[in-house]
Amino acid sequence: MAYAPAVWLAVQEHVFRTANENLNLTKYSQGRTNVNVTQRLLDQLDDAFLFNNFHFNRPCLTFIADLIRTSLHTDSHDQHKDSQQVDAMVLVALYFYANGTLSQKITDLAGLDKTTATDAVKTVSRLLAGFAEKFITFPGSHNDRVCVAQGLKDLSRIPNAVGVLGCMHIKVTPPVENPALYKNSLDYNSLMVQTICDVNGNLLAVEKCCPGATPAQQIWEKSVIFQHFKQGYNGPTWVIGHGYQLSTCVLTPKHPSKVKNAASLSYNAAHQKALSCSQKTIGSIKNRFRCLEDLGQVHSGTVDHVARVIYACCVLHNIAKKFSVPLPRELVPEPLHPVPFAAERPESATTISEAEKIQDDMILTCFHSPSDEPSQAAEAGLQGGCWDDEEEEGSPGRGQHGSETLQTQEQDS
Repeated sequence: MAYAPAVWLAVQEHVFRTANENLNLTKYSQGRTNVNVTQRLLDQLDDAFLFNNFHFNRPCLTFIADLIRTSLHTDSHDQHKDSQQVDAMVLVALYFYANGTLSQKITDLAGLDKTTATDAVKTVSRLLAGFAEKFITFPGSHNDRVCVAQGLKDLSRIPNAVGVLGCMHIKVTPPVENPALYKNSLDYNSLMVQTICDVNGNLLAVEKCCPGATPAQQIWEKSVIFQHFKQGYNGPTWVIGHGYQLSTCVLTPKHPSKVKNAASLSYNAAHQKALSCSQKTIGSIKNRFRCLEDLGQVHSGTVDHVARVIYACCVLHNIAKKFSVPLPRELVPEPLHPVPFAAERPESATTISEAEKIQDDMILTCFHSPSDEPSQAAEAGLQGGCWDDEEEEGSPGRGQHGSETLQTQEQDS
């Protein structure tokens, strides 16, 4: 998302062009070309009121309202809503996201009764969720992957990582049927979505909502991103995760029983530092959108309505990041769910063995210190580290993800 500014510029241009065209068409059809446009509801409210109640600044709120208005113009039921009506719908929805309730103060301000306000939240959630593919994008080009990988390299020294895997759990009241499906590892009922973020907290991917007890590995293997990795779309890269099975595309921590030297200890510490990006990102989303503290009852057979609210908040999170909107409160990172190391399955033993060799090679070349003993790097015929800028460049590496950088690997291939 943050690595394709042209997309944002194109979306903004489309929003304002379409909005102006539709506004001019409406005024022409009504024979009112000389009548002044009514002042927008947003313009009647001061900046402090907007941020305190909706957790966005004015430029960001204006962008969101224009985005929704443009979408409504393509909806046969709502295409005739004016700026005042659209602003009212957006403010009511954003107030719900920010606070988890619908305040009569806000519905009165917007001029909506409770039923209309509830419908407005549903409509805005549906429209925002529909923008997920435009505002939550995994790095698809070589340059975008290099940019994400550089950020994670600077933080953790782990090479060629194009995102950090995590699972965001949203508290819900489960349906009467099979409530155990929703009990997560922190012992509360939840829906969960798999997320991938970068080092700056931008969401790069959000997958389908699942009951909270669903194994993370299962969600990963059914995800679109996994299929892209499997088909080689992302080049020689991986994502960083915990609670998953080690593979050539998911880099997990070393199991405590396999930590044999200082390099492995350093690697595990670096892996935890990278994981904190996901914890902070999820914490930021819940900080801005308090509705995600508890989304209430989930009905048997469908989670669509609840899921749309979650996706809408994820889209808004990335928009807020783009506009550099501060958080309303002090950030509290999401707790790391205590999940066991993913069990090795017999049919994947060969793949895991290959992945372990690649992981060990990366640890040896990127985290080995000359003071370590015995010198495993010397035994393996490897010299020096791969990650310090002041060290000699171009040293060959053994593994697919080892000492070579993503940029060199992809250009050579």
